[in-house]
Amino acid sequence: MKILFLCTSYNSLSQSVYLALSTQHDITIEYALSEQVMMDAVELAKPDLILCPFLTCKVPQQIYTKILTLIIHPGPPGDAGPSALDWVLMGDTGEIEDADHVLQVLDHDEMQPGRSHWGVTVLQAIEQFDAGPVWAFEQFPINIDQPELTKSDVYRGPVTQAAIKASISAIDRIQRAMTKTPSSATPSAKLAGGFSIKHNPGVVSPNLEASPSYRLLSVSTLATFQGGKTHHRPLLPAKKRDFDPSRHTAQQISRRIRCGDSQPGVLSKIFGQALYIYGGIIEEGFGIARPIAPPGSIVAARNEAVCIATCDGRGIWITNVRRPKRSVDTALWPKVPALMGLMELGILDATKAQRLQWPASRDWSLSSTSTFQEVWIDFVPGANGKTAYLYFNFYNGAMATKQCSQLIEAMDYILASSTPASPVKALVMMGGDYFSNGIALNVIEADASPAASGWMNINRIDDVVQYLLQEMPKRDILTIAGIRGNAAAGGVAFAAACDIVVAGANVVLNPAYRSMGLHGSEYHSLSYIGRCGHDVGTQLLREMLPMSTFQALACGLVDHVVPGQGPALDAQIRAHVTSIVDSASTNILTWKRGIDLSPEVLATARVTELAEMSKDFFSLRAERFHTRRFAFIRKCKSSRTPFRFAKHRRFPVGEEGKLGVGELDEEERDDFDDVKPLEWFLEKEREKMWSSHVKSLPRKISMGGSTLGESDRKDSPLDSDFGSEHGNEKNGGIRIKAPEKESSVVEAKDTTPIFSCYYTPPLEVSVP
Repeated sequence: MKILFLCTSYNSLSQSVYLALSTQHDITIEYALSEQVMMDAVELAKPDLILCPFLTCKVPQQIYTKILTLIIHPGPPGDAGPSALDWVLMGDTGEIEDADHVLQVLDHDEMQPGRSHWGVTVLQAIEQFDAGPVWAFEQFPINIDQPELTKSDVYRGPVTQAAIKASISAIDRIQRAMTKTPSSATPSAKLAGGFSIKHNPGVVSPNLEASPSYRLLSVSTLATFQGGKTHHRPLLPAKKRDFDPSRHTAQQISRRIRCGDSQPGVLSKIFGQALYIYGGIIEEGFGIARPIAPPGSIVAARNEAVCIATCDGRGIWITNVRRPKRSVDTALWPKVPALMGLMELGILDATKAQRLQWPASRDWSLSSTSTFQEVWIDFVPGANGKTAYLYFNFYNGAMATKQCSQLIEAMDYILASSTPASPVKALVMMGGDYFSNGIALNVIEADASPAASGWMNINRIDDVVQYLLQEMPKRDILTIAGIRGNAAAGGVAFAAACDIVVAGANVVLNPAYRSMGLHGSEYHSLSYIGRCGHDVGTQLLREMLPMSTFQALACGLVDHVVPGQGPALDAQIRAHVTSIVDSASTNILTWKRGIDLSPEVLATARVTELAEMSKDFFSLRAERFHTRRFAFIRKCKSSRTPFRFAKHRRFPVGEEGKLGVGELDEEERDDFDDVKPLEWFLEKEREKMWSSHVKSLPRKISMGGSTLGESDRKDSPLDSDFGSEHGNEKNGGIRIKAPEKESSVVEAKDTTPIFSCYYTPPLEVSVP
């Protein structure tokens, strides 16, 4: 079938559903930017069916009355409203019909167990939201008090898998209904706006009838919904999730925070001024390890999170904060680590933050009680030595500079633990809810000098990958990536650097960097091409499309795919690792066998990649990264759907073409990598700004006869003096400050290279 996706954004669920359906159907995608845009997309795509995997606005009546349109709702039949997951995770059991009464009970009464099950419904679009005929629904068990379980975890995990099953079933049922019921659609139906859509009679029609059983019985088990009564629930605003630590227990507060993480958060004045807060991890060991403090006070800090005391003698970890958008703000504020945000606002100072530090386990083992712990190690003995499973659960998969340093310290501990009597034979990078999404864009966006912050971040993540390519092989330690959650950009290259990559069947990978305006590093120029060959490796970087792990397996980016989700996937990966480590096979390092990975080659690859990244941060080409990062972090509305997603716009109906023929996105063009001449940049600024200062700039500025081709290196960190501001950062490892204003006079500069393969990194645990 020809299927058109209408989406608010092409989010993780939309990508997963796309990958599941695209093997059997021809799918094109349109962002629902306006009613007219949606109607234009229908005219261009001429779909048999429309599917809306993530849509926050109404489909125009002119569309759904003529073309069968399906909505994926993250709730079971009978549930309706825009905050379905929020209500269930906050503790709404469905026993009370009135929403305001539910909030009163959750605010004042004792805690009650939450629902045992939740579900996803695929229903037909009609005038009323979430009320159309049901074509399929799937349900799954849920424990709303599972430690660290957030709304985004549920959405990316069981909700996404249920949506895939229900979508496949709904389409199958529609196809079967088409063969039984003649279509009432006319050969040419006129839509509002003056355009028409042609149908093949008897194929697809919104007048097809869904069986009543589809609403009653779930797809997999054919059982009725097991989670209780369902209702229409209104939007649950962030301010209605607020809490009072003097009377709400840690469990109550945790529910309120986790039900809005990662969006919209809880709007609270717990720190004195209104902030959106995130995290909500319960601290069980607080009463023993820390002195008693008044509820609501900050009693501990760990890494970049802070812990507040609760009335029941426990604590709640706040991992991230975001300032509310004011009327004078042009866009949303970035979401930043809590400690960073509170210090910027003057709520905490450096002295108090240091005094509050409460380290996690000294031996990197997982705490036996609930607490905030981003990184931990599990050593498992085996026939030929022990295997170190290194878990790192960073918020939204973003690896900031300090978090990269945590990983390096953990890997140093693993190296120090490998002795002749008890050698470490394998290191398994297990990631977290996400495996990794590369550098931390929110932290970079919030920094006073995003370029300097990004430069430190990419250098430090390269240090992490260098351990996998150089330090571990020195000790004959096999490196394995166990990808249990989605990965993107530098996170994919991070995994690809390992000797072996084992990935979950439901994981989505986005290997490219270009959509964010970055060349990328993490030694991808070695791993992508070494694993996939030059042509495919280059294609991975240029296509900017999500891929399944089975597609990654076919091209060599992944070595093994295993089934499962959650604990079951963890067990599958561990079983697979055990079989590899305990075997005597000598043919397991296939991608590295023909590749020179000597220190000289690694250094060359790194400096070459970072030379390009320096342009992305510091040269005139940096505009592409800074503008895209701003739009992504601050949730700016897209102006159009990228052509790489909207095939109906890339190749107009009646024309045929292959990739590279037809309309191209800016990121797909070769000149996207060019460093524009300074004259071009100034002309563009004149067009955007009217101030007399800009108008007075000279039309031409001499750059020594160059147009910033080779000479753009003069404005890159390779030849620049970036000194004092960040020079003493423990977790930065390079000396950087914000670049000064451009001058037409080129001054003599310190030409000492500061790429991190030459700089002195932070002191780590010494390895014997």
